[in-house]
Amino acid sequence: MIHTQMEDAQYEIRHQVLNPNQRQQLEDRRRIKEQLHQLEQDNESPSHMYRRKLKVATNVDLLDQHDSFYHTTKSLLVLFQIMGVMPIMRSPKGVDMPRTTFTWCSRAFLWAYFIYACETVVVLVVARERINKFISTSDKRFDEVIYNIIFMSILVPHFLLPVASWRNGSEVAKFKNMWTDFQYKYLIVIGKPIVFPKLYPITWALCIVSWALSLVIILSQYYLQPDFQFSHTFAYYHIIAMLNGFCSLWFVNCTAFGTASKAFAKELTDVLATERPAAKLTEYRHLWVDLSHMMQQLGKAYSNMYGIYCLVIFFTTIIATYGSLSEIIEHGATYKEVGLFVIVFYCMSLLFIICNEAHHASKRVGLNFQERLLNVNLTAVDKATQKEVEMFLVAIDKNPPTMNLDGYANINRGLITANISFMATYLVVLMQFKLTLLRQSAKNAFISSLKANLSRIRALEADKNHT
Repeated sequence: MIHTQMEDAQYEIRHQVLNPNQRQQLEDRRRIKEQLHQLEQDNESPSHMYRRKLKVATNVDLLDQHDSFYHTTKSLLVLFQIMGVMPIMRSPKGVDMPRTTFTWCSRAFLWAYFIYACETVVVLVVARERINKFISTSDKRFDEVIYNIIFMSILVPHFLLPVASWRNGSEVAKFKNMWTDFQYKYLIVIGKPIVFPKLYPITWALCIVSWALSLVIILSQYYLQPDFQFSHTFAYYHIIAMLNGFCSLWFVNCTAFGTASKAFAKELTDVLATERPAAKLTEYRHLWVDLSHMMQQLGKAYSNMYGIYCLVIFFTTIIATYGSLSEIIEHGATYKEVGLFVIVFYCMSLLFIICNEAHHASKRVGLNFQERLLNVNLTAVDKATQKEVEMFLVAIDKNPPTMNLDGYANINRGLITANISFMATYLVVLMQFKLTLLRQSAKNAFISSLKANLSRIRALEADKNHT
């Protein structure tokens, strides 16, 4: 022990008096000596020192025990199974297989087939009634067409559910298993498990709020829209609840990423404060790459669903905004416009929550780690630690923790501004079209009244001449 301390003291003295090239050579010799010493202890091939191990030996019981993310968010998974939205299943305890599985013939999927068939019957009946009512009515104005399209567009996500959600079930199961594996690796590397103390009550609250908000929104349309029948509300409850559920799922995952990254960043700060943390930084870098890949997998797993989700929000918001403004211009403000504004506010709130949470999650996992690493005084650490810090920064740069819908779009705050700008453009075009129709109708009314007055004048003149 005393001999080692003397060597370190001599090394520090020589490190201060030697020139940069000599210090580099001395550092290389010291690192080679440490590697040779490690090889003597491990008795393995030198390649294992430079390559990451492909797989960590896992224990199924430990995976289940320390899968805090699954235990705290289980209520949302069960809700999705009951609704038939995402029929993935959890493997039984003690069974050596992926903890989350997806098969087209599982019990959860058979239930999903059944509940989807029942819901489809109700949706088709309501859609048929709305279409027949529009065809039979004599009012075929453009505004009435737009008004009917609003509530038809809300029915679209139901028919796209098998393509948008079920088809990506294997990717969703992969994402869930990545969470399970990450928590186990975190336990092995850090020495303590990840804990999500606030996620359990949040998830339960969101499950209840999803259905409660669905009831409030649809019943408000029943009372505010003059032609919205009560029987039609049953076709919309599960669709709005599904949209709320996916928004809740996104919020829960982003919150979990934030919690995990916060705990991870604290451990990283503690490690950087120790002496010669290069070996530990290597493990932390690998663990961070897993966290970044998991964030990317979230967007890939739900790419179709959230892609259609954003399109429906975009389309419905434009149509509802135009419908409400058009009615106000033509007939003044009524309860009907209030109902349409409720839809607009609801859609924009969903879009804001998704984009804002993705922004915060990306910032916590990416930018916060970059700031901590950039604040490291590289002149005060050894060469191996310097290289590990540089490699960590390169890993963050090459594996950005972005929420990407499988290459279609990046989910961040920029998506909100882009959508608002597009909506404004389309609304301007639609309002110009509306004003053109108003001018034409006013012109036609003026010409008709003018012709009527001329005909009346001619009739009076004819009567005078006759008398």
